[in-house]
Amino acid sequence: MSKMNIPDEAVKIFKELKINGSEATWDCHGTPVVLHKYIEIIGAKLNVSIDSLDVIEANAKDGIVSMKCVASIVKAGSARQVISYGECSPKNNKNAYPYAMAEKRAVDRCILKLANLHGFVYSENEIDDKAPASKPKTAEKKVIADEPTVAKFINEMNHEQSYTDFNTTVKKYQGAMVIAKKESPELYQEAKDKYELIKANHTRSIG
Repeated sequence: MSKMNIPDEAVKIFKELKINGSEATWDCHGTPVVLHKYIEIIGAKLNVSIDSLDVIEANAKDGIVSMKCVASIVKAGSARQVISYGECSPKNNKNAYPYAMAEKRAVDRCILKLANLHGFVYSENEIDDKAPASKPKTAEKKVIADEPTVAKFINEMNHEQSYTDFNTTVKKYQGAMVIAKKESPELYQEAKDKYELIKANHTRSIG
């Protein structure tokens, strides 16, 4: 174990990814926890593709949401795909955004699996599952700041992009669109209209 209580296997993977494990993690009663921001960085470094993100169970009134994430990477010409789930309920979540939390748990678990870090470290979004301790306020602020939103999606689509970059942007905000469809229909429709317009323009230019 390292000074931060990070397993040697995880330390090795962090070094391969050129990530400072001490900055990316914090210790929760002996459990190494990775900040969500760094899990997104790991996903980007590995070129993780979120192939699908589906709501399996949803009860907004009771704050119960379960989401299934399918993600993959292609390395050395070989594809690897994993499936994971993110569950959220008042029993394991204290914030007011169960859809967003379920999404992040599902996606984070997939990325950790594809990085071979799953089982050695945990996502900060799983802490309510793993331990009663509260996480640092600075970490909580980072989660809110990094939250994918439909407003950000619309903003990014307003910038000229190649068709490949456009598709990457769409995949990045799939979870946010799922949430907006239920919680903010007008904003969802605005983003959907913008998406369909840009997609049609790209299709015409390709054709």
